Amino acid sequence: MAADVRHRFEALPADSELHPLTKAVLEESVNRLSTGPATTVARIQNRARLIQALYRALDRLDAAQRPTPAT
Repeated sequence: MAADVRHRFEALPADSELHPLTKAVLEESVNRLSTGPATTVARIQNRARLIQALYRALDRLDAAQRPTPAT
């Protein structure tokens, strides 16, 4: 999941409004995923929140990269 977000993040223009938010989500994912397996309820909940944040970032990136319909 994080790899998909990173791949789409790298395709963003540097001046994209999604750039800082997506970068923060990716940095947080590196921090949380590098701690080893989640063995407590709190750590499992934190991982679940991270996954939700990654999905939200992926949704925003997908929406931003879709061509706008012609009117």
